[in-house]
Amino acid sequence: MNNERPLASLNRLLIIDSMALLFRGFYATAVHGNLMQTRSGIYTNAVYQFTKYMLDAIRKFDPTYVACAFDMGKYTFRNEIYPDYKANRSDPPEELVPQFDLVKELVKSFDIPIFGVKGYEADDIMGTLASRFGSEDLDILLLTGDRDTFQLIDAHTSVIMMKKGFSNYELIHLDNFTDITGLKHPSQIIDYKGLMGDPSDHIPGCPGVGPKTALRLLNEFGNIDRLFEEIDRVKGNLKSKLLENKDLILTSRRLAEIRKDVDVACDIDSCLFQFTHERVLGKFEELEFNSLRKWIS
Repeated sequence: MNNERPLASLNRLLIIDSMALLFRGFYATAVHGNLMQTRSGIYTNAVYQFTKYMLDAIRKFDPTYVACAFDMGKYTFRNEIYPDYKANRSDPPEELVPQFDLVKELVKSFDIPIFGVKGYEADDIMGTLASRFGSEDLDILLLTGDRDTFQLIDAHTSVIMMKKGFSNYELIHLDNFTDITGLKHPSQIIDYKGLMGDPSDHIPGCPGVGPKTALRLLNEFGNIDRLFEEIDRVKGNLKSKLLENKDLILTSRRLAEIRKDVDVACDIDSCLFQFTHERVLGKFEELEFNSLRKWIS
């Protein structure tokens, strides 16, 4: 693991970006043609790989509490702000769709609580739980492959970025955030996406403003609000682009901001990581995950 640092508390809440891990697991195996199926024909490759990811992270980071955040459908409040948000996303492969419910069954077999709210994304659930529970007595660890979550980093919250390959992580925290991103503060991630957009989420940003320009502007002005307050300091064609696309920039910033105030019921004690081996082994047997039995021995 890269960029390791001592965690402040012995108590840790690991929040898993569940759909991100599931999709990652599907494509990591499907690319090699390994679409695992049970004898009855149920596809399980994504759930199998998800389970390995989850158990490896639990073994490596030793959390006291574990929670799984899920997306609840494609349509969210962001589509009300900008109808084309994530419009570039294709439908998931038909072999993956049945595994959406299957992975929840697997998570429940570990007695790990599942959190999701219709109209919000898993990121918003992660942001809400991190904001609610992060403290001197509880470190928050966000397991994901999504750099958007960097905006949630603070004194009590770190991001475990999944890198290429299995069991390869980079821990992003306040101490190394600037070295990794070039930005001075995690909150600037929102402004960064507002300026340059994000093609993967179909967030438009300002046409003609790329990563280098966005970084330079934020290092000079701090945030988008101050940039427009002092826009006369920007010269030439760039000033014109920013003014012409101000509404688009502000909309993009709203799309990029992870919510921390979702109405989600969560009792931290329900996240205590402890499970009944027999129940998990029963689920493994049902899914024919025989090779995973040793992971919980």
